[in-house]
Amino acid sequence: MKQNHTFKESPISDWKNFQEFIEVANKHCNWLVLRNFEYLPNVFFENDKDVDVLCEDLDLFVKRMKLKKSLLGTAAYETTIENKVVHFDVRFLGDNYYDKLWQYKMLKNKIYSPNKVPRMNDIDYFYSLIYHSKIQKNEVKEVYKERLKILATSIGIDEYQEHDIENNKIISNLLSVFMKKNKYTFSQPADINVPKNNKFFLHLDPSVKKEAAHSLPRKTIILGVVLKIAVIVIPKRIKALLKKLF
Repeated sequence: MKQNHTFKESPISDWKNFQEFIEVANKHCNWLVLRNFEYLPNVFFENDKDVDVLCEDLDLFVKRMKLKKSLLGTAAYETTIENKVVHFDVRFLGDNYYDKLWQYKMLKNKIYSPNKVPRMNDIDYFYSLIYHSKIQKNEVKEVYKERLKILATSIGIDEYQEHDIENNKIISNLLSVFMKKNKYTFSQPADINVPKNNKFFLHLDPSVKKEAAHSLPRKTIILGVVLKIAVIVIPKRIKALLKKLF
């Protein structure tokens, strides 16, 4: 289903188009698009509202790709493409958005779309999309349901059905087996605004949900706390305005 999103116009553009952005990022950074790479580079504005990426080096990616920090969240950045303000959620190696070893392998084993967009291989994409949809969200987007079925077929899980994603028992077992096999565990993200779906989380194998402890950069912790407080104290009329603008 096509989504209609309104993008704030900018008189000056950092990037001529997404193709230019991708070419420069591929040349200088180790990165990939976590989800919805299918819309890049040509039909993003008709279908999505932001770009979710994983990079090896946050500082390098932000600086080289002309990203500016946004107040919309700990991982939120923005740049201008085709004279439109485009929002990025930038995840990085070691930020616990996914298990660090898994992030490393996502980047190591990445492949490229026909349009040269770096993306996860089908196995990582399938399981990371389950992880994202069931642990980091409380409901599954319709577009992901069909996509998961296609990915399951691609990696040989022929018994998987489109409606299985709604069955916590089936999906938790599928995800747990994959994570145990690869020695991945749940990690609490550095971004404190990423929710955890406890209803689904309870179904995971105990060895997977042990919440491995990782030390976070002090500036990341401070920024996350400040943003969380800001969300609470900002007057409702300003929140409404921000939603209207972005």
